[in-house]
Amino acid sequence: MTDTIKGSLWMIGGVFCLTSMAIAGKEISLQIDTFEILFFRSVIGVCIILFFLVKKNLLHEINLKEIRTHLKRNLAHFIGQNLWLYALASITLAEVTSLEFTMPIWIVFFSYLMLNEKLDKYKIISVCIGFVGVLITVRPDIETLNLGLIAAAISAIMFALTNIYTRKLTRTESTLTILFFLTSMQLVFGLITSLLDGQLDIPTNENIIWIVTIGFAGLGAHYCITTALSLAPPTVVAPIDLLRLPIVVLIGVFFYSEQGDIFIYFGASLIIFANWLNLKKANN
Repeated sequence: MTDTIKGSLWMIGGVFCLTSMAIAGKEISLQIDTFEILFFRSVIGVCIILFFLVKKNLLHEINLKEIRTHLKRNLAHFIGQNLWLYALASITLAEVTSLEFTMPIWIVFFSYLMLNEKLDKYKIISVCIGFVGVLITVRPDIETLNLGLIAAAISAIMFALTNIYTRKLTRTESTLTILFFLTSMQLVFGLITSLLDGQLDIPTNENIIWIVTIGFAGLGAHYCITTALSLAPPTVVAPIDLLRLPIVVLIGVFFYSEQGDIFIYFGASLIIFANWLNLKKANN
């Protein structure tokens, strides 16, 4: 089995985890502040990662050699996660996921700028088509500006940066090391931002299950995606995430009575086509 196939299978696992996380985020985003959601999720994540590091006697792998890159990665991810959770509470699952799918397009752009990967005509075409798809999905109008749509669009950019920094880190850092700094740094970020209003709301019995789901699914997604990126380039594995769109659309329709319009689905289709074109060229 080639590394490309292995990376693709790990990305499929990431799709499952991210879908589970979106459902949990949708359920809890109206009940508790996004900063507090990420803080409690990080508490769970730190406990899990420390357990594995101690059990496998890998604590010695933790070092500060790439601390600046870890910091950049986790700041981008923290901002993206907060915007993503805000968007889940503001717009439909289909809209959030459609705009999230611009991430591979941004990855193409950032891979060229930051990883010195080649930018051929197919990648340029895919970026242009994807951008048109975003405009159709969002249909920007200054008078009726939807903050949820803006939050979802910016979160995709932040997630793309997260993937680029992850790709850089996988060259020298182990997956567990990356996840250790992810959970520990975001625990600090989450605690600081949660206390900005002077209080820290404790999860109730009703929403603790969703916090736990976000914690495990979020960590599982990062493990799967980090492993996938260590085996194959971002431009190959990231478009596999497209599987999430039809899944979340069906979940939104059947469980949340969400109804999208023709523009959302047409724009999403263009975004999917743009990513498919990029993936097809990458595999040739």
